Amino acid sequence: MKRFTPKTLLLAAALVAGIGTYGEAQILKVDLGQMVANTDGAVFGTIIDQETIRIDHPVDGPELYYTTLTIKGTDLASNKPTVVSVSFPGGFIDAENGVYNSEAPSKDVIAVGKEVVAFHLWSDNMGGDFASNALYASHGGVYSTFKSKGNVIVQGRGAGYAITTNTHLTSLQGNIQALNTEQR
Repeated sequence: MKRFTPKTLLLAAALVAGIGTYGEAQILKVDLGQMVANTDGAVFGTIIDQETIRIDHPVDGPELYYTTLTIKGTDLASNKPTVVSVSFPGGFIDAENGVYNSEAPSKDVIAVGKEVVAFHLWSDNMGGDFASNALYASHGGVYSTFKSKGNVIVQGRGAGYAITTNTHLTSLQGNIQALNTEQR
């Protein structure tokens, strides 16, 4: 039986810690200007449908799950009515078929009937040859809303998110329209 010295164990622990730090996931931090510049659009509306699919792909692998939300509402740049489908990796078809993705939005934010603001960017291949409007920055691209004193408020998410503080929808829409004009 091989015995390890304290020095060997310490070195091994340092190596594991170093690899763990290096391999740590990085969360995309963007302000509103960066979000608008890097997306195809933003929509405010009601989630009217949610569907999760499974793709078994010969190159990308088996059991790729994607959830698509259908949102009926208003394009925040053009102020025109729209219906947009946005997708993200992960989700469950039923209790036994699916996969959890730590970057996916929480269930209560994306439930059918919820009003949200969602930023999206078209992707020809999200994996497994699945083409869709990707929910930009995964859970960082969707924001809950609530009503207060007759106004729709978009719930801020804190530092590092495009919408840091609770914001009136009308103010957010004005900012998005100004940024779109400025960036053209």
